[in-house]
Amino acid sequence: MLTTVGQVADRARELGIAVVAGPDGDDVRDQPLSYYGDDPAGALIDMMEEWGAGVRVHPKVDSHLAGYQDLFDRFTAISGGTVTITDVELVEESDGERIRMSVNGDELVWHLEHYSDRYIDTLMVAEIAGRLTPRDGTDPRVFVDVQDTDDQLGFIFADPAALSLLIRELGLPHA
Repeated sequence: MLTTVGQVADRARELGIAVVAGPDGDDVRDQPLSYYGDDPAGALIDMMEEWGAGVRVHPKVDSHLAGYQDLFDRFTAISGGTVTITDVELVEESDGERIRMSVNGDELVWHLEHYSDRYIDTLMVAEIAGRLTPRDGTDPRVFVDVQDTDDQLGFIFADPAALSLLIRELGLPHA
């Protein structure tokens, strides 16, 4: 079982999930996973986000559009550009609000349900994430959702088989 930040970093690198920079002045490799909090799933999301392979969804936003644009920019960034998400806009239609965006050059439109002016539709994000795949059909990586114990949602861009191994080695239930 993996118990330190360094063990997770090494295993993530071995599995091709994240390229973790070498030690620096603030190296935390010897720290226990609890360095990132008491929830191992939350720690995994935070580590992967720090290492450029994950995105934590922050549902509270100042504006829906800016929140979605920021979130999908982060999805594009962690994919290294293998998934591109551009031209994000919100459209009001007769049957409700929709989000429209270009994913790898193809238009994607999805129904939204906003229950508050301050929170994005996280269910829509989870549903769309499964459609965000690299255009290159040989790249096995996808956005895998991981929920921490506070029901905060995060995504890790990885080969699902490799991530499944890492999750198992952390003693977590499968994502």
